[in-house]
Amino acid sequence: MSVLTEKLETQLRKSYQQPILQSPTQGIWYTGADLLEDLTLCRTSLQQQAVRPGQAILISATNPATIPVLLIASWQLGLTVTLAPASSDLPELMTKRYAAMAYSTSQTLRLAKQVDPQKISLLTLLLNTAPDFAYFVHDLAPQPTVTKAPALVLPLSQTSVSQAELLTAALAPTQSTLITNLYDLNTGILPLLANLLAPTPFSLAAAG
Repeated sequence: MSVLTEKLETQLRKSYQQPILQSPTQGIWYTGADLLEDLTLCRTSLQQQAVRPGQAILISATNPATIPVLLIASWQLGLTVTLAPASSDLPELMTKRYAAMAYSTSQTLRLAKQVDPQKISLLTLLLNTAPDFAYFVHDLAPQPTVTKAPALVLPLSQTSVSQAELLTAALAPTQSTLITNLYDLNTGILPLLANLLAPTPFSLAAAG
């Protein structure tokens, strides 16, 4: 566990019964306890699939409420997260690049019909933030070759940052009660982390 993830989890525990994050679709508020439970489920599931530090995970989901816990769980395991908006077209499973991949529910259901279950596993989790959450794991994913891989990659802005850089930047006063673009570092990720570290209740706009 890094300094960033330790601080994030500590603040969630301090806000155990307090509303932290609001769902953009139903307006439901999730407490620190809700997020901690989801965090544990995501981290444990990835661990059970033997995803290793330095490997990469793609998050391209349409439910933004799951993204914070997926980010923290991935960073606790030392994974590099590529966070990209969901495509309107059916994406390819980039198994040569990612050990795990999370897509929208509709895309996941369609892709599940195409995969070889001997090579790619489909995992389902009952999350507070997403009762129908599912993701793919490449059982034969290549082992990492880069010793110091970034913690986060944002393809839209071609940005790569480490956990230490994220923590330093998020400690600046960048809170926002409404986050509209999680795929941008300055207007999405940093305010998200700042809110969780403060902690400050906030809402997420629907992802495209």
